[in-house]
Amino acid sequence: MKIVAIDTSTKQLSVALSDGQQILAEASYVTSLNHATKLMPLLERMMQEVNWSPQDLTRIVIADGPGSYTGLRIGATTAKTLAYTLGIDLVPVSTLELMAASAGATGRILAIQDARRGTGFVGFYEEGQLVGEEQHTVVAEFVKTLPEDTKMTGDTDKFVTELEPFTIVNAAFRSPRAGVLALLGAAREPVETHAFEPRYLRLAEAEAKWIEAQRHD
Repeated sequence: MKIVAIDTSTKQLSVALSDGQQILAEASYVTSLNHATKLMPLLERMMQEVNWSPQDLTRIVIADGPGSYTGLRIGATTAKTLAYTLGIDLVPVSTLELMAASAGATGRILAIQDARRGTGFVGFYEEGQLVGEEQHTVVAEFVKTLPEDTKMTGDTDKFVTELEPFTIVNAAFRSPRAGVLALLGAAREPVETHAFEPRYLRLAEAEAKWIEAQRHD
């Protein structure tokens, strides 16, 4: 199995190559969401380093959100194009699950992505399993429902006051890693390529404003 894993759902661009058992190459860059110009050159360079050609690939694993609307669209378009063109599997994995799995910790973990104005995308995991549902919520209210031994990962620096009672995962492990994504996606069932869409968990800001405007017409 030859896997390309891509995560464009946050401000960090992360790409990895794996044989399904181990990570062969991995690179992550904070690109200020300038993923469109960085993704393919990075992927091509990494494949050259491990002497892979596009025809060698058997699976694309993509972090499917929630996250940056623009970033998710870039990742989804790239993943779908590669999967369709090469005739290979496309496997989505939750960005929040990826954050939790990248944290290097066991037990209870809350993965948080900042969604502004005190809100975030959150996923609560216990021993790697999602408890309840991932959701877009007010972080200060959500964390009041969690056990005190819950570890926090992701955009924790955006919620310093709200997370004071909890243990924060070391900064080196708070960003999602495409290498971990590749390993998570190795054993998952693929989806139908044309039908795949990223999971936003909320409307894009422009869409939300348009709907609100229609309600007041």
